[in-house]
Amino acid sequence: MIPIELRLSPMLSLRLCQTQKFKTEMLSLSAALPIAGQKPYMTSLLLSVLLRGTKSYPDISAINRRLDYLFGTELSVRNFYRGDAQVIGLCANVLGADYLPDGTPEREKLLSEVVAIMREVFFSPTLDEHGLLRTNYVESEKQLHCDAIRAKKNHPQGYAMDRCRSLMFDSEPCGIPLYGTEEEVMAVTPEDLTAHWKALCKELSLHAFYVGASDAESIIGALAKGLQLENVQADPIQKGSPATIPLTNVAELVRRPERRVDEDLPVHQSALVMGLRMPAAVQDDGFFACAFYNELLGSSSPVSKLFINVREKRGLCYSCFSTYNAYKGALTICCSLESDRLEEAEGEIRAQLAALAAGDISDDEWQAAQKSMENAYRQLSDSPSATEVYYLGRALAGVPVSPEEGSARIAALTREEVIQVAKQVTIDTVFVLHPTAKGEEQNDEED
Repeated sequence: MIPIELRLSPMLSLRLCQTQKFKTEMLSLSAALPIAGQKPYMTSLLLSVLLRGTKSYPDISAINRRLDYLFGTELSVRNFYRGDAQVIGLCANVLGADYLPDGTPEREKLLSEVVAIMREVFFSPTLDEHGLLRTNYVESEKQLHCDAIRAKKNHPQGYAMDRCRSLMFDSEPCGIPLYGTEEEVMAVTPEDLTAHWKALCKELSLHAFYVGASDAESIIGALAKGLQLENVQADPIQKGSPATIPLTNVAELVRRPERRVDEDLPVHQSALVMGLRMPAAVQDDGFFACAFYNELLGSSSPVSKLFINVREKRGLCYSCFSTYNAYKGALTICCSLESDRLEEAEGEIRAQLAALAAGDISDDEWQAAQKSMENAYRQLSDSPSATEVYYLGRALAGVPVSPEEGSARIAALTREEVIQVAKQVTIDTVFVLHPTAKGEEQNDEED
């Protein structure tokens, strides 16, 4: 299921995966915004405010009623980092054409109405008499964002991972927190946010992605009508087109000495997070070897070194896993544990890193990692959203690799390639979260 890629206008591209496999279809409109020189927290707040109401549907209830009328269409916001870009957008899940009731208007019309709602959310939000985003919506979303920022501290693992990433990338754009700080958010005014929205609209280049049964002509028609476009083209996008997001050049990155940061927080559990620099990112030849290294170390393989040795054999933690940020050429190890196990757990994690660098990889570990990654690639086609997220990410990075190609590249890897990766991995940042809250049993005893 390789997408058709078309350029519809200078500010709109379309990628389409035509399939009869799903009962629901997915249509997304996304934009990739460079983080450098921007305020990501403003965009994050803006997205929440925009979804509160539009010119035609002035509140969230009106939007939901319209979506319900369109056969229960679901609309959600996307907002995350890819490399040094902030990817924002709207995703619509629509009932498949073969499952619509008899007498339903033609498919293109239904999709165009969904696109029209998405266009209004982006470009025609509800405004007050002064032409500003409504104060009550802005203030309400500011409070919700601050609540979410505070709530992160109640989840030691997630908080520690965020802190480690911010420290590791402190001199890079993606080191800026996506949702900002409470002080930054509370300082935003309706005037500020309206100005930010207007500036964003002027430069917004959209990537449309569709997964479903309709053909390209129908989707192009729905986009043209829903977005109110004229003179729409359908020019093929050449394979190997350049990336549309800033990517890390790992070869030019100056690696610094390992550093350690300890922090106290009133929670009940410790967290140990290690940020590592890898020798390749998604656009590099060594990407697949790096991805496989992560699988061997601590991703989803049932016999990964971190899971088997740190958690199962030695019982040093509640969980221990690794994730590979392919767009930054970085790997994160996260371990949730009790404070008295910190030293032992860190020592064992370092031992497993050394084991991989020494080529200590059993046949069972290798085969389990291969099967795990092959299954992961195969499962990408099991849902419209997984298909869309995979291909959109590769398109933004300028790396048009299908899941089938990816699986074949993994199968062709040699031990020497993976060991060479392991030898080049370096630890950049170690973040340790120390709990200061007393457990319930301790409190009971003191009482």
